[in-house]
Order: sequence, then structure tokens, then C-alpha cells
Amino acid sequence: MRIKSGIHQLLPAVNKDAERIHGADAQYANFSAGKALAETVQTTLGPKSLDKMLLTADGKLVVTNDGASILDRMDINHPIAEMVVDVAETQEDTAGDGTTTAVLLTGALLRNAADLIEQGLHPTTISDGYHLAAERACETLQQATIRIDANDPDQLQKIARTVITGKWDNPDARFLAGLAVRAVQAVECDGLIDRRNITQQTVAGGSCRDSEVIDGLVIDMERSSTSMVSPTTAFPRRIEDATIALIDSQLTVETVTGHGTVNFGDPEQRPALLEYEDRVYEECVTTIVDAGADVVFCQKSIDDPIRHFLARENVLAVERTRKDELRKLGRVTGAQHVGSIDHLSAADTGRARVVERRSAGDRELAIVTGGSDSKQVSLLLRGGTAHVVDEMKRILSDCIAVLELTIEHREVLPGGGAIEVMLATDLRDYAVGIEGQAQLAATAFADALEIIPRTLAKNAGMDPIDSLIDLRTRHHAGNHTAGLAVLTGDIQDMVAVGVLEPLTIKRRAITNAQEASNTIIRIDDIIVASADNDIDREHEHGSNTVRTSTGGHPWAIGHSTDGHGH
Repeated sequence: MRIKSGIHQLLPAVNKDAERIHGADAQYANFSAGKALAETVQTTLGPKSLDKMLLTADGKLVVTNDGASILDRMDINHPIAEMVVDVAETQEDTAGDGTTTAVLLTGALLRNAADLIEQGLHPTTISDGYHLAAERACETLQQATIRIDANDPDQLQKIARTVITGKWDNPDARFLAGLAVRAVQAVECDGLIDRRNITQQTVAGGSCRDSEVIDGLVIDMERSSTSMVSPTTAFPRRIEDATIALIDSQLTVETVTGHGTVNFGDPEQRPALLEYEDRVYEECVTTIVDAGADVVFCQKSIDDPIRHFLARENVLAVERTRKDELRKLGRVTGAQHVGSIDHLSAADTGRARVVERRSAGDRELAIVTGGSDSKQVSLLLRGGTAHVVDEMKRILSDCIAVLELTIEHREVLPGGGAIEVMLATDLRDYAVGIEGQAQLAATAFADALEIIPRTLAKNAGMDPIDSLIDLRTRHHAGNHTAGLAVLTGDIQDMVAVGVLEPLTIKRRAITNAQEASNTIIRIDDIIVASADNDIDREHEHGSNTVRTSTGGHPWAIGHSTDGHGH
């Protein structure tokens, strides 16, 4: 009786006003949210995709077809939809591309899972089947890889054009792909790419053919608040073989914080103060000159007297240089930035082949070109409008990420939906050997993979059913590299036409989609907490899984892997 009474006392701990959705209703709501989000970005896949126009709350207009950018800017308040957004973010963070593929695959897996549940399969059975299928797909992917020569610019250009094709006409796409390849090869070191060594600056007004790769760092004076504060008449717009000093502080006379005025007890004290300031200024300038600097970049402000004293010594002064740009200047020139002018010496300075000021459109740029061993380059991107150059920057960022994976891993796969059809064909044969109902889930996983070629065909104006049938026929005949050449509207050998994608992107897309869909499939209960409930604590599921607070959103309760539910 005591035990029953104790349990009864626990029941009021559950908020009786909380809304609850469980069972089939919860699963339907979750699946619908995931599928709806996938449908939102479906038309953005492929070379003939369409763009989305997003209007932010502050009135900013964004036109893009990048899945991650679209989902990141959408106002999403459904917890399952947020989990699908996490798929895109994880894909972007780990692979740099393939976000739309990952989201579409997640939506297709949820759609097929809903059909299987209606047929009577248990969610854990579907989850197990999906897991087996994903493992098999990743193994097959590895076996289907094509090794490439990462030093061959022609092969790299083909991969870059796969990312860019469809955004511009073919000549412009080849031109921009060439820029990306040159930038990546310029910073490559022992087979590794550090994307921090590639800076992108956009300037509206002009043609994309005006874009260029610049060896060194390009600083947009307006956007970075950087200013060349030396008297403009005293210096040429171009300084060659310059010695560079980097100072991570301000060049000024130190004052007592909180005191805005100085009171003199004796009028003769004022000349003494001015003499002290001049002495400090001259010592500061002497330190810079003794270090041999021709150009000094300062992160903070530079007092007017110091500017003029430096100009007198033919030293160009640049103030308010951003912290990240100061670090990049160090990589370009080999200079070490010092925390105080007192610590500056000749050993801390670096060398630049050229320091110049250049006008581009309505922008004033500072360009610092390093030595022969410099591994810092800048992409100066030009276009007709701000929207065009912003989208160009985003696409080239994806292109650089793809090239990074290609050079570092040297493993690619045929694109155009070829690899998805090959995986689906293999999985259907593999599913025959799986015991029990999980076989149906593995087959459903194979069907979900074909959402990629179907969507590519539909977005290109091709018949998706006929295209998929033709692809299956080619693959059953042994042509496992046959894919959709959407620009010509037919089926071709993707390796022969150079439509290639890095292995890492496909593998991460499949893994991320499978993990997210399995998490959603196993949810069978949703509780909407009232506004005054304290849910800012972690909620433990089973022995190993932790679900963190959703910050006031409905949070889901499922079954743990050891069979102990809530």
C-alpha cells in the first residue's frame, strides 16, 4: 500500500495543462515537418535549379539556391524541422557542400518510413534496417571511388565546374572554376589546404570576368574600417620591397582613464606637458624607424602627431586594421605582431613585395603582396550588383571546400545521380540477405536514394520517371557511371564528361540523413511544456543518450535502446 501511495503522489508532478501528442499522431506530425522542409529546398538541386528569394526581418534581400543558406535564414519553430536544419548545418560544417542532398535524402527516408509504419513495421525495425543500409552504402561508396591526380589542374577544373555549372553560362563557369583552382593550388602545402589563407572580397560594378586571384591580402578599406592615415600627398599609391611592422595596440600617449581634463597649478607646467608628449611621440616614431619599417599596420588608432612624424620619415601609417586581417598580414609578410610599440624590433618586421592602393568600383582597396613563400591569396570578385557578387562569393566558397576535399583525399565519385542509382541497385540485392522485416526498411532506403536523380531530372525539365528507368537499365547493363547530363537532357558517362564529386560529401550526406531520420523515426511522444515550466535542464534517455533542452520548444520522449521507455 505504501508503494502504491508513493506512486500516486508522483502523478501530479506531470503538468496536467501540458499538451501531448503521442503514437501515430506524433509520428505523422514529425514526418510531415521533415518532409515539408525537404520540399522547400527541392527545386534548388542541380545545375538547372531555381533560386529562393529571402527577405529578412531587417529588410535585407537574399537571393540564393544554397540549401544551408536558405534553411539558416528561414523562421523555423518546429523542433523536428530544426533537427532537419541541423542536418544541413552539420553537412556544411563537415563537408562544405551537399546540404540540399542531405536534406532531400532525410525527407525521402521519413516519407518511406511513414509508409512502412502504415504497413505495420515497428519504428525500431525501420531504424535497424536504415542503419544496415547506410553502412552498406558507405562500404559501396568506398569501393566505387575514382583516384585522381590532385596536381592536375584540368581534373580539378572539372570538379570545380560541377559545383559552378548552371549558375553562369559555360565560358563564365570555366573562368570562375579556374579562379578557384588557382586560389586553392596557391595555398596548398604538402597536400593540405588551409581555407583561412584564402580571402574573398566582393566589389559590385563590373563583370565577373573582372574577377581575379591576387597573390597576397586584399583589404576593403571601407568594410574593415581600416584607414591609411598618413598625408595622402606624401606617398605614392604603390610601394615596392616594403618592410612591414604590425602593432596590436594604439599609438598614442597614455592617459589616466576617467580624466578628461588637465589642471595646471603653474602656467609653466603646460610647456612641460607638451614637451613630454612630443618626446613620447618621437620615441614611438624612432622605434618604428629603427626597426626599418616602411609601412606600419596598427590595430587601433594612431594619434595625429605620430602620423605626421611617420610621414616625415617616409613611413606609411595604417590604423584600425582588424584583428583577423592583422594575422593574415603576418602570414603574408612573415611579420610578428607585437602587443606594444615598446616591444617592436627589426626581428618582428616582415617583407612585402608590393603595398599598393587600388580603386575598384566604388571601393578603395589596400593590397599587400608577400614574398615567394607566402601562402595567402585573395579572390577579388566582381559582378553587376551586390546580390550577384554575394552569390558568387557563396558559390566559390562551396567550390573551394570541394576542391579542398578533393586535394586532401584524392577520391571522387561520378555525379549526375549515377552514384545514387548504383547504391540503390546494390542495396536492393543486399536487402535480400537481411532476415526479417528490416529487409523492407533497407529496400526503402534504396528507394530514398533515388530522390536525387529524380529531382535532378525534374528540375532540368526531363521526365523523372523515364529518366530513372533509363538510368536503372544502364546500371543493370554494367554502366555504373551513367548519370544525368542535365544540360543536354540525356544520359552520359559522368566520368567521361567530367561530372565528379568528392567521396566525403556523399558519405557525409548519407550518414547525416540516416542518423537524423533514425532519431525522428524513434520519437513516439511529444509534450508541449507550458511557458512557466523550467525545462532548461538536460533530460536523459536510456543509458547513453542525452537530449538537451529545446529552449521552450516541444521536446520529444522516445524509447531508449535498452528497452526502458518513459
